[in-house]
Amino acid sequence: FFFVSTFPSGIPSTMGGLRRSESIHEEGPLLKKRKVKPAFTPQYQGPAKRDIVEARKQHLSDGQYTFYKEPLMLVEGAMQYIFDEQGRRYLDAYSNVCHIGHCHPHVVEAVQKAMATVLTNTRYLHPTIATYAERLKQRFPPELDTVFFVNSGSEANDLAVRLARVHTQRAGIVALQHAYHGTTSVCTGLSTCLAPGTKGGCTDWKYCARDIWIAPNPDLVRGVFRKGDPKAAEGYAEMVQNTINTKCPDDVAGFIAESIQGVGGQVVFPPGYLKAVYEKVRAAGGVCIADEVQVGFGRTGQCYWGFETQGVVPDIVTLGKPIGNGFPLAAVVVKRHIAKSFDDCQYFNTAGGNPVSCAAGLAVLESIEEDKLQENARIQGEYCMQLLEELKARHPRVGDVRGMGLFMGVELMKERHSLEPAPEATARVFERCKELGLLIGKGGPYNNVLRIKPPICVTRDDIEFIVGCLERALQEEAELEEQGRVVSEPSASDVNLLVYNYLKQNGFGHLATQFKQETGGLKKEDNPFYGLKLQSVLAAAASSSVRPQEHVDYEGAQKISDCTATGTCPDLKQNGTNGLHDEAHPATNGHAANGHAANGHTA
Repeated sequence: FFFVSTFPSGIPSTMGGLRRSESIHEEGPLLKKRKVKPAFTPQYQGPAKRDIVEARKQHLSDGQYTFYKEPLMLVEGAMQYIFDEQGRRYLDAYSNVCHIGHCHPHVVEAVQKAMATVLTNTRYLHPTIATYAERLKQRFPPELDTVFFVNSGSEANDLAVRLARVHTQRAGIVALQHAYHGTTSVCTGLSTCLAPGTKGGCTDWKYCARDIWIAPNPDLVRGVFRKGDPKAAEGYAEMVQNTINTKCPDDVAGFIAESIQGVGGQVVFPPGYLKAVYEKVRAAGGVCIADEVQVGFGRTGQCYWGFETQGVVPDIVTLGKPIGNGFPLAAVVVKRHIAKSFDDCQYFNTAGGNPVSCAAGLAVLESIEEDKLQENARIQGEYCMQLLEELKARHPRVGDVRGMGLFMGVELMKERHSLEPAPEATARVFERCKELGLLIGKGGPYNNVLRIKPPICVTRDDIEFIVGCLERALQEEAELEEQGRVVSEPSASDVNLLVYNYLKQNGFGHLATQFKQETGGLKKEDNPFYGLKLQSVLAAAASSSVRPQEHVDYEGAQKISDCTATGTCPDLKQNGTNGLHDEAHPATNGHAANGHAANGHTA
């Protein structure tokens, strides 16, 4: 099963094959030595992969998709590496769940010991929950002094919205375009990246979006304000203000945003953006929620929490995924006066904060500190960004690289200066990296962003391997195109023409004319912004006031709500079901390329 690779870029791969009796070599520049279990059990004795595929079809719903055309079956993990049933090793550059490494020995030992002691809930006393809450709070600004423990990031965000609404006695929540906050009913409404579904429309999203209002995404690649624009932070913050003014001027309970967007395409906000937004939200009477489920616990390198990179202190912070290194645990950390408003609500969580989960959480905090993993994330992240920038210079397909620490995105385009997304090429690179022994993700509204977020214990050699695999996959993609062996993607001018016709046919000739003018034409030869899609063209219009009987689809088009038009359910419009997405717009579905493969919903 030995895996050895060489790359045309000249970037070396030091990921040689491991003998099955060897242990993972965990040496890194700052990592404390720990005894790690053997890399792979000599012989996997479980069911065959084909049997598991058939069993899933029989017992699970079709909507519970798997990654890749040929699903990957994983049977063991050790730190930054995972292994399939054939014994093949993969570098995991996708899992920000096993934050400090798969089967981390300190976490495993702590959980095993706690599990053999007692497992109960928070309505009984146990010292571990108090110890862990105290240790967790030490990582936060002093104003954030109260902790609720739950089981998942979705639960945490759901509870955060409840806290905001109870405290303010208001209903309206402002979220961002392309956001992902989880899969409870409330979180599904917040997660506009889920609205298209996997095959052309999430049928229940509109019911979950009650009292939720969406502001344009601060996209520095395709948005109204681009990289380097000093007006970007305030300009995008003003769009949030406009959303409040036009949608919920007297009813804003809160604003929620990931500190760095993940599923939306690894979007790093312009400096000062959250500070400007928080000022506007608080002035309107709302509270500010920072979703740290993906980027917290030192992943950004320069700070322990993502919100710190923006120079703000939220009112509520939500934690999940990495908090227990894969063990079910999540938390809401909130200012005391907001938590006090919730005291009359009968709230408990049967498994949240149980002694075993808290033991896992303590072990994660200890490992990050003792192994200096935040500093490792900074060092390896800076090195990776350096190599990715060099990769971008060599490959015109790479339109943008962005990120912070070990949370990075590589956006692929048909032509860098056209901004035309290349989702099909992205899917092929994604698949090829798996064949080369690298697991990454993909996402973004056009499904054209390769997402890189490995365990923060990765080494310099691992970083070179990641970029080396991308280099090889991109080089092969370019060679296939030269040979005419790949099917060309539909031109952006065709998409522009479809949008133009859609607007005209649905009674929005003024927007159709605006669209044609602002894109510079509908044909490639007369379109200086060839490939620019409706998302950026209408971003400014989307944040401004619209006619009373209309609502805005920021990714698709402006249209009259069917319910409002027919008068069958006007209360939905009144209560905030502002259908942002429509199955008539498959081009906006960032998750449909390659069937169900790797659409990023699990973040």
